Amino acid sequence: MDKHKLNIILNGSINSYSQVFFSDNKLFGSILFVVSFFDVWAGLSGLFAVLSTIIIAYLLGFSEFNINKGTYGFNSLLVGLGTGLTFSPGIELLIIVFFASITTFIISIALEGFFAKYYLPFLSIPFLIGMWMIALASRDLTELGVSERGIYVANELYQIGGKGLIDVYQWFDYTEWPVIINTYLLSLGAIFFQYNLLAGILIALGLLIYSRISFLLSIVGFTTAFLFYNFIGVDITQYGYTYIGFNYILTAIAIGGHFLVPNKYSFLWVILLLPIVVLFTLSVGKFLLPYQLSVFSLPFNIVVLLFLYFLKLRVKKPDKLKEVVTQLNNPEKNLYFHEQAEKRFKWLEYLPISLPFCGEWSVSQAENGELTHQGEWKYAWDFIITDKKDSQYSNTGDYPEDYHCYNKIIVAPANGTVVDVVDGIEDNIIGEVNLIQNWGNSIVIKHAEYLFTQLSHLKKGSINIKKGDIVKKGDVLAHCGNSGRSPYPHLHFQMQATPFIGSKTIDYPIDHFIKSNGNVYNFNSYDKPLLNEKVSNIEIADLIRNAFNLIPGQKLKYQITQVGKVTLTENWEIKTDYYNNTYIFCKQTKSYAHLFNDGNVHYFKSFTGEKNTALYYYYLALYHIPLGFYKSMELTDKFPPNAAIGKIKMVFQDFIAPFYQAFKLNYTLKYAEIDNELAPEKISLQSRMDQYFFKKRVKSLGFDINIDKNGISEIKTDSIDIKLLNV
Repeated sequence: MDKHKLNIILNGSINSYSQVFFSDNKLFGSILFVVSFFDVWAGLSGLFAVLSTIIIAYLLGFSEFNINKGTYGFNSLLVGLGTGLTFSPGIELLIIVFFASITTFIISIALEGFFAKYYLPFLSIPFLIGMWMIALASRDLTELGVSERGIYVANELYQIGGKGLIDVYQWFDYTEWPVIINTYLLSLGAIFFQYNLLAGILIALGLLIYSRISFLLSIVGFTTAFLFYNFIGVDITQYGYTYIGFNYILTAIAIGGHFLVPNKYSFLWVILLLPIVVLFTLSVGKFLLPYQLSVFSLPFNIVVLLFLYFLKLRVKKPDKLKEVVTQLNNPEKNLYFHEQAEKRFKWLEYLPISLPFCGEWSVSQAENGELTHQGEWKYAWDFIITDKKDSQYSNTGDYPEDYHCYNKIIVAPANGTVVDVVDGIEDNIIGEVNLIQNWGNSIVIKHAEYLFTQLSHLKKGSINIKKGDIVKKGDVLAHCGNSGRSPYPHLHFQMQATPFIGSKTIDYPIDHFIKSNGNVYNFNSYDKPLLNEKVSNIEIADLIRNAFNLIPGQKLKYQITQVGKVTLTENWEIKTDYYNNTYIFCKQTKSYAHLFNDGNVHYFKSFTGEKNTALYYYYLALYHIPLGFYKSMELTDKFPPNAAIGKIKMVFQDFIAPFYQAFKLNYTLKYAEIDNELAPEKISLQSRMDQYFFKKRVKSLGFDINIDKNGISEIKTDSIDIKLLNV
């Protein structure tokens, strides 16, 4: 068996254990693996079920990504554990486990296809069906024999770990625990069919190591259910209720931190939903009683699926309760990534629309303007060109030709198809307007369904495209004129949802652009120009663009020197993942940094791996880089707190993260020097990471970045020097 297949089997197996808690943490999976073997035959049955499922899935060509994540294996694992605990040991048991696991896998695939249409997970429904099938069939499987394990627990534990394990087990089991803690731990153990406190304690410890938010949610969810049981006068500690308490734990983790971005509102909904889970548990239990079937995880599945589907039917989706879009299988990572994505990449929902001109223009009338941008036409801009004295014309300004913007080229703001053109309208005498042909010579371009741009008051005879033409971003369309309701030359620009000249406008931003005030420049992403602001598209600097033109398959070699000594030479390769996301992978440290480049701006999205390495500092220094050069321009951004905060501090941060971020990491970039603006050979940038604790700056790390024809040639701090080697 080759290494690739072996890795899939090993990763898929251990992740099948952690996936029960929506995790892919291998340490947590290993702890759960050990817990499953508190009953040896149950543990063997669970492992056999997982391996059977993974191997069959791989041989039949199902998604390696899902196999590797444990998505297909965890339901079979639970069926294997339950079956192994139900029947007496023997070869017959393993045969039943094999067929039960394959049945569960088939059900998983079928439900995956069904629920995918609604963007919903299949959760542990396959386990329920598989386990109920075994339970109903067990009455006729007389040759197998019902297991009596669990009656003499001490004898079974002695066979596993000797007297030492017995002593540990008895200490935990005979210690007087508060009822709520005792029941909570038993409920955790019951998730893996282990009905003892030691199993619950180990699972709680693993949950705490994997995710502080999940651990907190498990306590909040179970405590809410416990209090509600007391309120309605039902004893949760009764045998039947104790071992279905995991429904409350899993529901809390699923709703509070896995499928929803964890925050105070997701916690609030956990508290609101848990009494509903309790009511489902009580009622469904009565329904299944005549069939002698256990409730297992049915209440958890019903409530979570209903609530997720309920949320998907919202017309508006408030920021207070956000569904996780990019699933990272960890509530902390989901939270930190979402907060960064919300601020840095919210614009990805927009098709990029650029400014429809070259060079720097001024806004003479913005949205909600005083003159004509009112009511249904309020989302629009009028642009002119002004000189250093802020005048829009030279000479007397009595003729259109006196105006700086007159006859300047107008370009396509994005790719699209021309859907309407009006030409042949004469330019006005300065000061006069044509109210009959209000919009003057105009072009409407369709960029997507319900997204059109209109460019108006163009010069007669300058339009060089026709209806039906396909245009690309930057193509010359026409020249600025003074036709229609235009007392002086200017360009009217708006976005609209319909293809007609004069359609009502829609609220839509301009993608990336530069605002300037003299020699002071500001970078803006998916924003709106304001009145009197001078704006331009980013003028790409070839040296910077080439440095960040990282192509899959490309290889780089960097050497990191610390305090004058070479500590490591790193070999990097540019790769893409299952979702076609680009990342840099370091062969030596097994670290990787995901990045995004839209042709105007380079972003790093995340870093995973060893810190104090060249790739890590590369990620910090080059976190957010517009691909133009504007001397002394600065921009700011924010890192996720786990990018640089120490592990111990992050434990504290993780616990309070849904409610408040005590640690914050700010990023600042400054364009320092360029050796020749016309034909540059070297560009210098400076960046800095500032760490704050409760709004007080506690640490800073600055970087000097050199860019030349070979790319990012050097990154320096006070004590670190990172140099490109494969020149």
